[in-house]
Amino acid sequence: MDDYEIYAEQIIVHNIRSAWFEMSRMFNKIAKANNITLSVGLTLIAIYEEEGTPVTKIAPRMGMEANSLSRILKSMGKDGFIERVPNLIDKRSVLVKLTEKGQNMRKVSMRSVFRLNNAILKDLDPIKVKHFYEVINSVPKSTSNMLNEMLEEIKRR
Repeated sequence: MDDYEIYAEQIIVHNIRSAWFEMSRMFNKIAKANNITLSVGLTLIAIYEEEGTPVTKIAPRMGMEANSLSRILKSMGKDGFIERVPNLIDKRSVLVKLTEKGQNMRKVSMRSVFRLNNAILKDLDPIKVKHFYEVINSVPKSTSNMLNEMLEEIKRR
C-alpha cells in the first residue's frame, strides 16, 4: 500500500468524495436507462410536485449556484419536464412547475433515491446513522469556517 492509500483512508473528504462517486455512478446508470441525466433527476426532486417552485429557490435547495441550474432548467423545459408559469402570489417571480411527464419522472427519481437510502439504512445500526448525521451536518459549518480562515490568511499575505 502506498502513502496515498494510507492517508486517503484517514481523510474524511476523500471518503465523502468516494462515496458520492459510487452513488453518482449508480444514479447515472439509472438516469441513463430513463433517458435523463443525474442532474435532471435531482432537479426534478427539488421542485414541488403540485404548486411548482420559485426559480430562485431551486438552486439553494440543491446546494448549487443559480447559473449552473439555468442550463439544466433550459434543457428540462426543452424535454417537456417543466414549464415556467407566473407566480400568482408574488408577481415578480416565476414558478417552475412539473408537467405530467416531469411528475412521472420525479416519481422514478424519488424511488431511486429512497431505494438506495433504505438499502444503506438496512445495513446500519440506528446509532451509527444518528452519529453519521451529526458528523455530516457539521461539514458545512466546518467548510465555511475553514474558507473564512484561509481567505483571511490570504489577505494578510
